[in-house]
Amino acid sequence: MKTRNMKLITALAVTATMTMGSASLGEGVVNPFGGAVDAVPMTDAMLDAARAFEKVDVNRDGIIDEDEYAARRVVYAQLARFNRQIPIDGQSLIRIPVPEDIPNSMGAAERAALDAVARRDYHLRVMAKDGLDQSAWQDARLETFSLADGNGDGELRDGELTVYAKFLSGELAPGVPAT
Repeated sequence: MKTRNMKLITALAVTATMTMGSASLGEGVVNPFGGAVDAVPMTDAMLDAARAFEKVDVNRDGIIDEDEYAARRVVYAQLARFNRQIPIDGQSLIRIPVPEDIPNSMGAAERAALDAVARRDYHLRVMAKDGLDQSAWQDARLETFSLADGNGDGELRDGELTVYAKFLSGELAPGVPAT
């Protein structure tokens, strides 16, 4: 029971920290998620990963544990779908639109599958260590970016950006880690 309560508290804490500033967006309103872009450079993805670490490390111990890792993956995907955009906090705040073929919400089975994949990925990354420190967290995010960067130019655009956005929205793509 204690483990279940801790998982719930972790998920709620990650949700709270990641949704601060979220708002329903109307016409003529400055978008709090930043400007829409047609390309994302690796430097912006890395800055975003560094800034996200503090939000995901809910207990502030300097390590991302399994529950924080999985909760972040599920919550981030749900927020991306709900808001129809993915904020990237890089050199400036930018956003990637979520592809139209991604549903607006996730069902319970989809959330459970995403959670399970994230937990498996976590264990593959941590091996015998206690968790992911900030460097390991950034390496994991860089790997996700690199897998989407089909031509290896250090920038996501067009189809690469769509693959990245689908993945961050919770679509489980073969060969792409669940970070």
